[in-house]
Amino acid sequence: MVSLEQEIVDWSIRRPPWQQYILRHAVHGGSFSGAECDELLESILNGSLTESEPLRLEDFPDTNAGASQVKLVALGNPRHVNALASARPLTFERTGLTLIYGDNGSGKSGYARLLKGAARSRHREEVLSDVFRDPEHVTPHAELEFTVGGVTETLSLPTGADHDLQRMVFYDESCGDGYIATESVFPYRPTALFVMDTLINTCTSLTARLDDRIKANESEKRSLPVVPNGLEDTDSGKLMTGLCHSTTEADVDQVIQALHCAEESVDQLKEVEKKLRSSDHSATIKNLGRQIDKMRQLQEHFLELKSAFEDDKLMELEQLRSKLLGLRKAGDVLSLGFSAEPLEGVGSDVWKILWESARKYSEECAYPGEPFPTSMMNSRCVLCQQELDDESSARLGRFDRFIEDDTLTKLAVVNDEWQLRMDTLRKKVVVPPLIEGIIADLRSDYEELASRVSEFMKRSSMAIAAYLDDLEGEKALHLPGLDFSGERAGLESAVVFAEGLRRDLGSPEDSDRRLAVVERRRAELELLQVIKRNKTEILNEIRRLSEKRALEELRNAAATGPITRKVTELSEESVTEVVRNAFIRETERLRLQKVSLLKTRGDKGKLLHQPKLVGARQRVELPNVFSEGEQTALGLAAFFTDASLDESKSSLILDDPVSSLDHKRRHLVALRLIELSCERQVVVFTHDVSFVADLKREAVGMKIPIAERSISKGLGLGGVPGTCGDTHPWKARDAKQRLGYLDAELSRLCKTLDSMDSDTYELAVSNWAGSLSETWERIINHEIVGAVIAEGGMEVRPMMVKVLVKFSAADQAEFQSSYRRVSQWARRHDKSSKANYVTPEIDDLKKELDIVRTWFERVKGYRK
Repeated sequence: MVSLEQEIVDWSIRRPPWQQYILRHAVHGGSFSGAECDELLESILNGSLTESEPLRLEDFPDTNAGASQVKLVALGNPRHVNALASARPLTFERTGLTLIYGDNGSGKSGYARLLKGAARSRHREEVLSDVFRDPEHVTPHAELEFTVGGVTETLSLPTGADHDLQRMVFYDESCGDGYIATESVFPYRPTALFVMDTLINTCTSLTARLDDRIKANESEKRSLPVVPNGLEDTDSGKLMTGLCHSTTEADVDQVIQALHCAEESVDQLKEVEKKLRSSDHSATIKNLGRQIDKMRQLQEHFLELKSAFEDDKLMELEQLRSKLLGLRKAGDVLSLGFSAEPLEGVGSDVWKILWESARKYSEECAYPGEPFPTSMMNSRCVLCQQELDDESSARLGRFDRFIEDDTLTKLAVVNDEWQLRMDTLRKKVVVPPLIEGIIADLRSDYEELASRVSEFMKRSSMAIAAYLDDLEGEKALHLPGLDFSGERAGLESAVVFAEGLRRDLGSPEDSDRRLAVVERRRAELELLQVIKRNKTEILNEIRRLSEKRALEELRNAAATGPITRKVTELSEESVTEVVRNAFIRETERLRLQKVSLLKTRGDKGKLLHQPKLVGARQRVELPNVFSEGEQTALGLAAFFTDASLDESKSSLILDDPVSSLDHKRRHLVALRLIELSCERQVVVFTHDVSFVADLKREAVGMKIPIAERSISKGLGLGGVPGTCGDTHPWKARDAKQRLGYLDAELSRLCKTLDSMDSDTYELAVSNWAGSLSETWERIINHEIVGAVIAEGGMEVRPMMVKVLVKFSAADQAEFQSSYRRVSQWARRHDKSSKANYVTPEIDDLKKELDIVRTWFERVKGYRK
């Protein structure tokens, strides 16, 4: 037979990887709190849990009846828990019954609530801070020490969580109501199913968070372009009507690209519509002819510009600049040869002008027919009129050779060519008035086209002017890279469109057909423009839709239905009949008749049950039929069912479990708790002195140890609750405990007798005697009267009349005598001055205590 664990492992393989991660985490005792669940959700959404190590059979702990037992050790260091304050922790005995007594307002329920939040409980409630002292948002804190299989662990409450603690079961009045008034699950199930609980709870938490995110996602929905009627079949219409999580940015760009490739503009189409609707087409046809001519002229102008500024032509100009710069540098090198001349500037352009003037004067006036400079004897300088000596003649010869050098000749030629070409190009940069006029004329009918052409020419002129300025210098150059093809194509498209329109205007049928086409095309281009302007919003909406799709897919995967069906199937196979039979046994123990446990349905992984009346002819809810006491008993029966089926035998914790119960059922509850404490730790919080007595009586009968604990409130107006003690207060002690206390007090009195004066001793004796007097009353109440007549006088116990039969005259006389003496010693009334009261000696007190103890042991045996 396949084990339950193996069935869960086989089933988990078919679950998403992130659910396998949760199951594996749960098997090892992990759970997901608020912050941890947030982190888990982020990990799932960002894809980091797409692969997870699967759940394995060996991951499961041992699920035999010997599963690790959980026991409480101590609960202490309360901070910001209600108003609790205690220097000592509240401790628990690991075996038997720990009976914690505390009056109303003592802080008892504050400790109980801390344990309620850690244990398995049908009802949950928040642990509050001190609303009168603590600031808002302060976190309650206490430290819990416990053992799991004998190993001691600690945990911070109430914020901490330990899966093992869920083996403990908690009960109070609210839990009892939860057992019977609503459909609920009996938490006893094989240990393996608890991992499914963690999966269910985590999926539920994830679903709540996903619902919030989906709601927030939907609130961020963008306002997108609306597709006009009739355009749904266009690419732009299909894009917008079919926008979804799978739409890509490339899809959007592809549609927008159609706007850039359009052969006409919206303005053009509007103008065409206007013309097509015009009644007189002849004037329009003539105007279209003029516009076509103007656009042709613009095309020719662009051709000229292209011819002048195409890259090949500019590269030639750059080469000419390089040649010119080289010749200039060579000329500068030649000029350096005159650096030793008396005057500066020889070889410069100004000097060259002077030289050419001197040459002309010499050849035409001073020395006609003689070469310049002249080498005739006794010749003079044409500039200074002085006779030329050998040095002067040599200098003039050097100057002539410099002027005649070929470098300078080349430089002059290249420089002339350079200046001519630069002047020609600079003139072309300026837009001719004719072209400006054409552009202005086109604006009336082709505003968008004219603006685009004007803007292009402006940019082109600036780029070319900047390039020419760079050419004038010596810096590195970057070709302007002008592309005239786009504008020429735009003009050509406009020309073709205008020519087509001119043809259509000549035929009414063609005109109407053309109008419908133009209207649709104009609307399509306008939609494309809107899409382009709203591209960012469209992409944001696609991202939103993608996020929503991921959230919805994850929410569907987190649905608890399939998990619930599996857990219900496993639960029905393994525990349904066991739970029902155990519940019937517990109701019979508490004298509840005709009550059974019926399965109702499965919900979030839990098989729900609800107590029902067997044989009832009407459909009724038990809370409406049962008395308050019967409802309490029914809730306890359900709680005891959980306890009896818990194979781990972990702690049971009860807070005031017998409110509203009559004395019969109080006795039965006490008996059941003592029975359970034989094999597990049982902790009871109570303020009921009578119930304390019932528990102690049953514990004595079954020889079960009871550990006494108390929780009290400090004295004074501002007394702080929560003080923990290891003994019950006087009023909660039975006769045997009181006698032990009086014996101990008597021993203490003996030790301090020598240090007392008479008044102090008399006061101590009075207090001791008062306690002994109350002990006499407690014995009579519990052992004689209480044995026959139940507390409250509402029931006579006939079987216990034997106590009265055995109660003798001697018993009566001994009681009356002792009680009278003790009462006289107690400070209840003012002592008469005539009686001359004398405080009894220590031996008298010992004798009286022995009388009470002997009398108590004797009459206690009358019950047998």
